[in-house]
Amino acid sequence: MKVSGKQVASARELLGITQGELASAAGVGLQTVVGFETGRTEPYPVNLAKILAELDRRGIEFTNGTGIGIRLNFQKAAEYARVVARDQNQSDR
Repeated sequence: MKVSGKQVASARELLGITQGELASAAGVGLQTVVGFETGRTEPYPVNLAKILAELDRRGIEFTNGTGIGIRLNFQKAAEYARVVARDQNQSDR
């Protein structure tokens, strides 16, 4: 499925994270995210896969059926939040 930079920007907004936070979490450069979202560049396939995997991990699902869009899977988002909270608690010990 083809995912656009606008979809990634919308997904990021839905999650309330910055371009820098997404780039860091996905292990790609900030300019990779910025360039893709603004339509100036197309990321290398491996970098796009990293971005999409990170968004998926946080509960984002992309749709290209009868329209182009995104949605937040609440169960996946809640699981991600539990894992982050658990990891934070373990690192505080």
